[in-house]
Amino acid sequence: MSVLVIGSGPAGLRAAADLAGLGIEVVLVERRSELGGAPIRWRYKTLAPEQRPTEEVMGPLIRSVESNPVVTVHQDAVVESIEGSAGDFRVRISGTSEPVAAEAVVVATGFEHFDASRDPRYEYGRAPDVIGIHELEGMLSDGRVVCRDGRAPKRVGFIFCVGSRDRATNPWCCTVCCGVSIKQGIELKELLKDVEIYMIYIDVRTFGLWENLYWESMEEHGINYIRGRVSQVFDTGKQLLVKGEDTLIRGPFEVLMDMVVLAVGISPGEGTAQVAKALGLKVNTFGFLQPRHPNVHFDSGRDGIFLAGACVAPMSVEEAILGGSAAAMQAAKAVRQEEARRAGREA
Repeated sequence: MSVLVIGSGPAGLRAAADLAGLGIEVVLVERRSELGGAPIRWRYKTLAPEQRPTEEVMGPLIRSVESNPVVTVHQDAVVESIEGSAGDFRVRISGTSEPVAAEAVVVATGFEHFDASRDPRYEYGRAPDVIGIHELEGMLSDGRVVCRDGRAPKRVGFIFCVGSRDRATNPWCCTVCCGVSIKQGIELKELLKDVEIYMIYIDVRTFGLWENLYWESMEEHGINYIRGRVSQVFDTGKQLLVKGEDTLIRGPFEVLMDMVVLAVGISPGEGTAQVAKALGLKVNTFGFLQPRHPNVHFDSGRDGIFLAGACVAPMSVEEAILGGSAAAMQAAKAVRQEEARRAGREA
């Protein structure tokens, strides 16, 4: 008995580890060369809201999957097609000569950070000191945040909701980018004591326990907040001129920054559309996989195939891990039920 898990981000790794812990064979397919999804690919320094080092969360998951003898990992591979039905799937994986048998499937294709070059207002991809929050994570992990000329920035502006809550790009809220930006602002203040940080936001959405980051950033670290919308970022050659409207005082603002960090939103993972086509799954109008019921994320609508993590909707790492466990439980139940049916036929 085996389960196919597609994707090795937080959700896929958790699903694979939980299934292997139950003694169920797992075939894990990852389209990239490394396991761990976005937190490993972009070298997240810590995970909000506790600011826990990423290695403490992702490291044990990766090692538990790589070292488990009942888990077979295919990297640099994709699922090309699937035939059969629940309890008897036959899966074609790129790079393999024979189809793989699986009784159930967990889809955990994750997400991509929004490509801010699609929105010319921000000069992303043209002005070197305009970066995304995912790129800042790598700098923070290295303990060295510098501008293109090697100097430490004295003024940094974070622009929220880039590629989120915008009908010209993506109309949905990515749910986590406010909190992640604030976490990064705190880490930046800890690294560069004298840096001035400005958060330019539409609304601050720090759900649940993430709210603590918001208050800590102001009360303990002196981070500034401007409620407004940015109309344009200009590269002056020496600094970045950020122009927009302050929606609290209802007036224009112009501020010079040494670095601008774009809180880029969450978009469907590049493998999601491909997997949806290969497995015959539905996607919603936004490109995320569509569950049978909107409040039951693991139910794909196709028997024996279960969904986990940010392939369904934007979510935090902690939510994705929980979703991986939920999908693993459903897949394990499907496998045990198939075992019981087979045992009944043989009796």
